[in-house]
Amino acid sequence: MRKIIGITGGVGCGKSTVVKLLAKNYHCLTISTDDVAREQMLPGGIAYERVVKEFGESILLGDGNIDRGKLAGIVFADPNALSRLNALTHPAVTEYVLAQVEKERKENCYEFLVVESALLIEGGYEAFCDEVWYVYATEKERRERLKRDRGYTDKKIDDLMARQHKEEDFFSVASHVIRNGDGKNEEALLADIQKILA
Repeated sequence: MRKIIGITGGVGCGKSTVVKLLAKNYHCLTISTDDVAREQMLPGGIAYERVVKEFGESILLGDGNIDRGKLAGIVFADPNALSRLNALTHPAVTEYVLAQVEKERKENCYEFLVVESALLIEGGYEAFCDEVWYVYATEKERRERLKRDRGYTDKKIDDLMARQHKEEDFFSVASHVIRNGDGKNEEALLADIQKILA
């Protein structure tokens, strides 16, 4: 395995598009910490019982799954609740990522491993990533995307952005910056990726 690449950025910057292009064009293993966290919140997952115990059975749907919308409503209304949720879920996600890194180092099946996380700084992932790529878009561009592509309201976007790192925090840990303005298509993004990997 050549390297471990951490990909980060604020909500709506286009991290998942960059990861998709890497997966499509290179022999690499990609891990999304959001996907890992979702899986661990399913019945039987590492975080499931902890979260239900902390927030109560009122957050459950009829089929036993956690009602993500209801839980989000609780934690985004209360910073302390969000901190409690993160304390229950983040360590398990980090443990999973580290286990995958160690497995790949032993098996050496891929050219490189990609870890996508908006919480790369909080998770301390930059400590074991050989490179950190910051996918950057202006706040205006990110807001427009979130409204257009996800149907988010201004209030929801304000809440999300208020809880994320500032641009200077991302720039401070970045080995490379991929600028993903609204006028940039996937072909141009891929060209940027190719330059970095070259």
